[in-house]
Amino acid sequence: MNTFLRATTLALLGSSALAAVPAYAEEAPAAEAAADAEVGGGLDIMVTARRRNERIQDVPVAANAFGGEQLAATRTYNLRDLQQLTPSLVVTNTNPRNTSINIRGLGNNVSVYNDGLEPAVGVYVDQVYLARPGQAVFDLSDVERIEVLRGPQGTLFGKNTSAGAVVVTTKSPTFEPEAGGDVTFGNYDFRQIHAYASGALVDDLLAARLYVSKTDRDGYMTNRYDGSDTQDYHDFGLRGQLLFTPASNFKLRLIGDYGRQHSKTAAAVLTGVLTQYDNGTAFANNYYARAARTGYTPLPIDPSARQVDVDANPRYKMNQWGVTSIADLTIPGNTITSVTAYRAWNWYPHNDGDSTSLDAGTDFHQSNEQRQFSQELRIASEGTRKVDYVAGLYYLWQAIDAEALNAYGSDAAAWFVAPSVDRTAAAAALNGYTILGHSRPVTNSYAAFGQTIWHVTPTLDLTTGLRYTYETKTGWFEQTATGASLDGLTTAQLAAANTIRSRYGVVNSYSASTKEGRLSGSATLSWKVTPDALVYATYGRGHKFGGLNLANIVTTGAFAADPVIKPETIDSYELGVKTAWFGNRLTANLAAFWTDDSDYQTTVVDVERNNQSYFTNVGKVRTRGFEADLRANPAPWLSLYASGAFTDAKYVDYPNAPCPIEVTGQTTCDLSGRRLPGVSKWAASTGGEARQGVGSVLGRDSEVYLGADYSYRSDFNTTASLSRYSLIPGYSLVNARIGFRALDGVLDVQLWARNLTNKLYYLSLSAGTTGAVTGTLGDPRTYGVTLRTKF
Repeated sequence: MNTFLRATTLALLGSSALAAVPAYAEEAPAAEAAADAEVGGGLDIMVTARRRNERIQDVPVAANAFGGEQLAATRTYNLRDLQQLTPSLVVTNTNPRNTSINIRGLGNNVSVYNDGLEPAVGVYVDQVYLARPGQAVFDLSDVERIEVLRGPQGTLFGKNTSAGAVVVTTKSPTFEPEAGGDVTFGNYDFRQIHAYASGALVDDLLAARLYVSKTDRDGYMTNRYDGSDTQDYHDFGLRGQLLFTPASNFKLRLIGDYGRQHSKTAAAVLTGVLTQYDNGTAFANNYYARAARTGYTPLPIDPSARQVDVDANPRYKMNQWGVTSIADLTIPGNTITSVTAYRAWNWYPHNDGDSTSLDAGTDFHQSNEQRQFSQELRIASEGTRKVDYVAGLYYLWQAIDAEALNAYGSDAAAWFVAPSVDRTAAAAALNGYTILGHSRPVTNSYAAFGQTIWHVTPTLDLTTGLRYTYETKTGWFEQTATGASLDGLTTAQLAAANTIRSRYGVVNSYSASTKEGRLSGSATLSWKVTPDALVYATYGRGHKFGGLNLANIVTTGAFAADPVIKPETIDSYELGVKTAWFGNRLTANLAAFWTDDSDYQTTVVDVERNNQSYFTNVGKVRTRGFEADLRANPAPWLSLYASGAFTDAKYVDYPNAPCPIEVTGQTTCDLSGRRLPGVSKWAASTGGEARQGVGSVLGRDSEVYLGADYSYRSDFNTTASLSRYSLIPGYSLVNARIGFRALDGVLDVQLWARNLTNKLYYLSLSAGTTGAVTGTLGDPRTYGVTLRTKF
């Protein structure tokens, strides 16, 4: 089986492809058709990309779609697992706040996080833009479908996103009564329940839907310090909906949801120690030297042991809630839609600042309390006409109250400060020292957008879209510092202590603001060569808007850095072909893309400003490549899929980059021509399901099934400086399932395993200032049994 999957993957990577889905999809009949097609293995999926039911193969949109049935069958309940099904999507998640979502190599810069900036890949749930990536890491279930859109978005809906979007549509209330759910038990004491109920409260007038989920799992890491498990997971979600249909041309959907999550997060295993630089110079005061000086015994370098050693009880608590109103009014020839939403997200972490059992960094964290309000109003044409259109207005307000804390303990001076510094001065300066920062960025974003589809001939369409966005961002940063009195120190010791404190953080405050108006747009020419072949070409221009550096930077004096970050500009070009064969039993879609990104937002070192490293714009980034997507039903009992992507993403111009930790003797490094972090050059996924009927069981037609999914990513880097110590080797993952189900869905029993081969792989990898190379490991082999039912 593994040989076959590898062969399929390699064959796929020799071609290119893309599957298409709607930019937004709310109509229930189309969504149900897509889900039904997947259950039966059909390929003639219906979507509503242009506000009418169309075959997915007829729509020139760059994306993949996954129905709720496929997501449940493959146990894809979060974005990190979703990337195993769609190679162009990369989700790096070391903790929920520091989630990086990339499409085709662009998105959030891996390992660089800033509350004053917006992500380039937008996540939407029920047409509502989630302004912070951390809002998207809760469990996703009771989902109609998830769509991954590639390239600049914004001429059809919501917030402008320059690299792509992940669009989640949950299931709506139904007037026909239905209920169901699933219960799962697995290793690491995994327990999960999903349950839903839907039906009419007032026939033909008011329907409701209630969904609840609960997931718990023990940790798969062991803390040597106290023997406890870490990297556990606890998630709870609740969603209630009402559907009001007082007239045949009007419907109102009200959605309220709540979620909470908590985890113990000590996960970084020791994978090596840097003891000398590349030029042969000794790495002074390295991890082993510090350990010897403090009497600390490091853990052995054995990532497979999954051991950590921390005393500060690293953990996080997170919650969110929101209310959404979606109103649709149909008037002759048009549908008017209003989407109104208010959301709140709260993030409270606690981290061990030294990653040892010493009392050195007692708590390092960046907490967030985020609030947002959004309003979208659009009109879309209905029926058959020469020119179809969608037009709308959009507004987003967001505020984030952030707290940054660095608290140092009684061993801080011994661990952090070089032994050449006077020990009395170091202890007075750092032991018990606490740096507390607060910031508040506020965003107001206004936009008008529109898209038209001109049916030039029965087989030739020209799709054009424009969007104007005006955005303002204001914010302030305040930092205080408290510590032991420095009275009694000698003049030399006082100078040394003040130097230490200035390096780690002192009183600082400033405010900043920026505003910008930008025009973005796209044009697509598509030609239906035959009823089963579509060729299209697309050009799109997008913008990732600017932001603010709200951190401990110097904004006045000779070494001042500008706290304002300019927007990025993205020019995207794409060619694609979609084909169907053998009566739609096989689809083969190919695409090639080229994207130029100017004023890329990342970190620099400014040699004219005291060698300060800060977030700003660099020159240019380029990403290009090809994608492929194959889906086949060679027999009624067999369905197969394969997807692949080749992505060549590089810094074109990045001369003043931070040097990797292994380089010494120079302040900046030129990373021009080097590969972007977080991007695998090759990525692929493939799999399928075989079914065999077993006749009537307990009076119900039934079948047994066997499924497997394989994914591969080549190596990629996880730091902006492209240190070789942060290069994650390529890896493959295999998931499998076997089960029995009644064809009417009343019973489905599934045995499943994820990471079946127990592959040891990394989610992040980097060398710290101590020279310790640490990595966050992906999940080990997990397995369990799921019982699913519906009525």
